Amino acid sequence: MKIKNTALFILSLVALCSYAQDDAREAKRKAARQATQRSAQENEARIRRTINSYIAKGIESSSVDGNKYVASPKFNMACPAPLVLTGKEISSIPPQGIIISSSGSYSFTRDIIWEGTACAAITIAASDVTLNLYGKSLVLKKEDTQKTIGVQIKPSYNKITVKNGTISGANYYGVSAAGVTDLNITGISVKSMESYDVDTKDFTPCGFFIEGSNNLNLTKCITDGATVTTASYAGIQIVNSKNGSISDCAVSNILNNDGGAQGFSYLSSSGIKTFNCSATNLQTYYKGMTDTTGHTSIGFVPIFCTNLQYDGCRATDIKGCCDDSHGMSVFLDSNVIVTNFTAKNIQDGNYLTGAKATGLEVYGLDITIKNCTVDGIISYVPQDLQCTGFSACGAGIKFDNCVAKNVIVANSQGQPDTNKGYGTGFGWAPDPRYPFRSIPAFDITYTNCTAIDCQLGYDTWYHQSSTWQNNTAVGCGKPILFEPESQRTLSMDKCSESPGGDPFWVKLTNKTDLHTVPSIVVK
Repeated sequence: MKIKNTALFILSLVALCSYAQDDAREAKRKAARQATQRSAQENEARIRRTINSYIAKGIESSSVDGNKYVASPKFNMACPAPLVLTGKEISSIPPQGIIISSSGSYSFTRDIIWEGTACAAITIAASDVTLNLYGKSLVLKKEDTQKTIGVQIKPSYNKITVKNGTISGANYYGVSAAGVTDLNITGISVKSMESYDVDTKDFTPCGFFIEGSNNLNLTKCITDGATVTTASYAGIQIVNSKNGSISDCAVSNILNNDGGAQGFSYLSSSGIKTFNCSATNLQTYYKGMTDTTGHTSIGFVPIFCTNLQYDGCRATDIKGCCDDSHGMSVFLDSNVIVTNFTAKNIQDGNYLTGAKATGLEVYGLDITIKNCTVDGIISYVPQDLQCTGFSACGAGIKFDNCVAKNVIVANSQGQPDTNKGYGTGFGWAPDPRYPFRSIPAFDITYTNCTAIDCQLGYDTWYHQSSTWQNNTAVGCGKPILFEPESQRTLSMDKCSESPGGDPFWVKLTNKTDLHTVPSIVVK
């Protein structure tokens, strides 16, 4: 009996010890989970603070990335006083230009050639004004060094409409507006812009330039044909503006011989909706003459913006020289939704070397990319070691039902070559500069996405707390890359926005927190 009781006592002690050990192990696991959760929360908070700080600084932070998102500097140009327009019909414009200083409707009666000595052919300085070109054209002829504007709308006026006509030959802005509430520009084409200025830092001519305005609407507006040698160029640029719609607009045939080119450039703006717009045939080159730090070629590029929507927009034949080239770059933004976007034939490197090419890249917070397709993305010897269909850097970014096709890294002979990097369907958005090189892709969600005929389908590099759900790789050299603790060496030079202009290299160690390879359907 004593032996039996002793045995039962010993078994009870063993069980109690086992329970205690289980409790201790569970306590450790719980503590580890809580520590991991705290670490993830702290990491996300750090990422959000970093990106939000740049968004808050807005254009004041423009030194981070040179011509990619700098509004053109203002010029204190000595311009003769324009002639006050007294009638409602416009049949000619004197060399000093005209100014509309009273409310009313004004109209062109004929095509007009303006041989100007002033800064603007037409200046609007009144509220409740409609300027209707009635299908006529305004052609600007000027001296090579003169900076000219087709139609200029002065600040602090409301309810301005400019519509139905063509402006050609401007070399600063086709149409410019500042500080306007309720601005409508409809059916205006800006064509044949030429500009040369290699000395003015960040000089950015534009087809349409809108600054500090509220409730703006551009409909069926076109910028077609610009040949410039300037720090940058934008077809449509919107700066520090709120609430508006850009619809059925197109930017095409833009060549910058030594600087950047952007189709649709939005800076420090919010509440802008962009529908059914296109950017086609943008090309940049590098000669080292202009006062700029970059030579990006980008179809659509919102910077420091919040609460934007894009739907049904297209970027085609976007070609960079030695800096980034993207169909769309959502850069340092928050709360942006992009749906039904397509990018085709995006190229960077000009067969020598460049930074990278991307169909759609995201550096931001809480961005949704849905039902988008990119096709034919190629980088020649990319300094960022990749070419990507869709890329992400930041937190809270979602890719849903997106398709990346034919994404290729090539050597200097134009042949596909994974020794120079991977043409990746979906991956991290690298940038060698501080602080971007330290920001991972955090809480990124890929759902129902497909990579087709890419060198690499999905790259998990630098991803943290991210998920892959029901994604497919079709005909890819590698369906997915999983390289914890691996290293990559990125580089930059003067053309690709190197700070200070000198070439440099940075070695990065993979920051992924993944412990298992995400599941991908391979076909």
